[in-house]
Amino acid sequence: MLQTVIWRTLRQFTIALVLVSAVLLVVAHYINNVIFSPPRRVLQEYHMQRVNDPTEYGLTVRQHDCLDGKAPCLLVEPDALAGPNYRGKLLREQLAERGVKLPAYGRVQGTIVLLHGRNGRKESLLAVAERFVAAGFRSIIVDLPGHGSSPLRAMSFGQSDFEKQLPKRVLQEVRSHFGLPDEPAVLWGMSMGGAYAVNAASDAAEDWDALVVVSSFAQLDEVLEAQLPMRWKPVFDYLLPLLDVEQWLRRRPVPSAIRPAENAIKVTTPSLVVHGGRDYYVAQEQGERLYSALGSAQKKWLIVPNGGHRSVLATSMPVYAEMTEWLLEILADK
Repeated sequence: MLQTVIWRTLRQFTIALVLVSAVLLVVAHYINNVIFSPPRRVLQEYHMQRVNDPTEYGLTVRQHDCLDGKAPCLLVEPDALAGPNYRGKLLREQLAERGVKLPAYGRVQGTIVLLHGRNGRKESLLAVAERFVAAGFRSIIVDLPGHGSSPLRAMSFGQSDFEKQLPKRVLQEVRSHFGLPDEPAVLWGMSMGGAYAVNAASDAAEDWDALVVVSSFAQLDEVLEAQLPMRWKPVFDYLLPLLDVEQWLRRRPVPSAIRPAENAIKVTTPSLVVHGGRDYYVAQEQGERLYSALGSAQKKWLIVPNGGHRSVLATSMPVYAEMTEWLLEILADK
């Protein structure tokens, strides 16, 4: 009789444990999907204006499906006959005021690979490419996994082997496909794209002549915890292992292991780290730690006092001129 009661109790406990575990894993699955497979941003009309009528912006834009379609990308170059748009003209004027000599519009002196942030897409960075093109850099913009037109459902903030190698492979394929010269190459990433850039540069530093990281982070779990309301923060220590287990079961990089600062130690490429002083999504301290961790002997920290996470490039501070002047100094002997 006693054995029957014990057996029945154990069975009920096991069933309850399995049910609770299943519910917790479903919750973790939902949260991880939000983190690693965010809703995809829809193409906006202003995006398509540059794609469909690039001449109005002084550009040529060509499309290519890199890596067997896994990384759709855009190649953005200057249209010498059209000349720069007003954004490009402004940047060239700002650089001229700093005594920086630029080649005639249309001449290219390097290639810059642009990596967008979470919830972004390649077309989101066309306005960024427009500035760099005006300074003589052709730009390659790529849809990262889980974003834009990428057929891949999820990303890992550049942590997986595939994602670490993605920027290098895209650069190589675009050069080969379009017959581009072997010229100085720059890797530029914003927020999530910054994590990709750091991880990629740590994996193949010799492939990049300069690295620019904007509004990125040192450690993902700390960024996630900072987004929680104060009353939920004590729960995070229990939630994180659950998120890790759910990702591990799907054989994906776990949130607690996504720490670009640890890979930054292996980055020897000259590096510029840009961060907004009013970034309340990724705290300035995250950017400072990432900068401090970089193994490069040539690195620069640039704070944008009034810059938020999304507005760091859109304040009164001439950030594009700062980034471009630094790049031209680094690449002067390349």
